[in-house]
Amino acid sequence: MQKLIKIGQREYMEKLLNSGEVYFNTIDFFRKNDFGDYLRGDFAEGLKYSPLPNFRIPSLEKHGIKFKNAKINGDTEISHLYSMYMLTNEFWEGKMHFAKKIIEFGDYAVIIKPREFLEKILKKAKVEVKYGPSSYYRTPTIPLSLNPFSKREEFKYQNEFRFVINSNLKDPVIIKIGDISDIAIIVPTESLFNMEFLKKEYHEKE
Repeated sequence: MQKLIKIGQREYMEKLLNSGEVYFNTIDFFRKNDFGDYLRGDFAEGLKYSPLPNFRIPSLEKHGIKFKNAKINGDTEISHLYSMYMLTNEFWEGKMHFAKKIIEFGDYAVIIKPREFLEKILKKAKVEVKYGPSSYYRTPTIPLSLNPFSKREEFKYQNEFRFVINSNLKDPVIIKIGDISDIAIIVPTESLFNMEFLKKEYHEKE
């Protein structure tokens, strides 16, 4: 059982739910906010990287999510990304928990069926979209082989699933996928810490 979760301010989460506005911010935004926004900023975003190894997570693939290889040469940088929280079986088994600081991302969360969400994005995107779970590396050492899904270990609590694109546009890119209320629900972020509430909402949307 898996879900993707997007956390943000209510206004933007309602736009995601009701209009399907998927907001890809620029890599420069994340680089520049490394010190000003410890939740989102990462100076290492967009570093040059080597080809991405195949991502395979059996617990996700058995639910119909297949990962697309993001093989990019060392001279290419991604330009925009969209990040979400990945809820996996480890959460329901009690092996992982939401970090309290996720509430600082915003006061509302949209919980989404992943396969249908992926299909909608790929259908509406005008550029190639690559996607997969982030992998985390320890600092201060930065590995020689980085890829579009590499993040510093200090961000591991975000359990991130990300979408990346390479565009010539300097501004954020919005992909509109339409109303997703049939595959998603919106809840206060605080409710994510209530396991019983989350289980009830989760199963009702199955």
